[in-house]
Amino acid sequence: MMMIAGIFGAVLMAVFGTYYFQNKKRHRKAALLCKALATSVPGFLLVGYLYGARAGGSAGGILSGGSDGVAAGAAFAATFAAIVFYMAADVLLECRFIWGAVSFSIGHICMAAGFLLGGESVLHLEKNGGYVIDAGLLCLALAVCAVLVALACAALHRYFHSLKKKKLFYPLLAYVLILSLMAALAVTAGGLIPAAGGLCFAVSDVLLGRNRLGKHRSKLCSALVLILYYAAVYLFAMRLWM
Repeated sequence: MMMIAGIFGAVLMAVFGTYYFQNKKRHRKAALLCKALATSVPGFLLVGYLYGARAGGSAGGILSGGSDGVAAGAAFAATFAAIVFYMAADVLLECRFIWGAVSFSIGHICMAAGFLLGGESVLHLEKNGGYVIDAGLLCLALAVCAVLVALACAALHRYFHSLKKKKLFYPLLAYVLILSLMAALAVTAGGLIPAAGGLCFAVSDVLLGRNRLGKHRSKLCSALVLILYYAAVYLFAMRLWM
């Protein structure tokens, strides 16, 4: 049943995303609604999973009162909150780009909190309910973050001069840092699903930056940005199903 719901969710995201991509200029309001609805699907899948687990009595630690249940609940709540901010950013990005970036940043912070509070990366949950820092994972996460920041700067450096004139360089740098930190935590969370989600989001946003800041916008690049973005959000939600 979970697999069917997951496949149905992916198809639904593709349908909403395709409608948005094909109609964003002709039917802007309906297209923006579909863009946000596509992002909302993983959130509904998470809620459906929790409801189904509770109804079937198979929620395990997710809904229990133990420390494992608290950590799992924090991961679900933070991930769901991130998806809500991503939905808001979908619309804001096309109305007020800066506010869209701010909403995405808050979403990334929520997602990073989910990885940390869920004990998936850097922080590990102890039996007494406390957290302990994994020094090795922390160093790895910081190294991955540094590499992602360097790659993003290398891809966008040609636009730095114009961004400094518009006083947008430091906001961009702050966003890149937040995005890279979230992606690094995803990569070090363990497993291919969160790692793929983090990398998809990082690549998607860098491509979006190049496409927005460049003189000519590529339709193919825009499609790739959308595909990678939806894949990232979907994978982030699916990691909690496994």
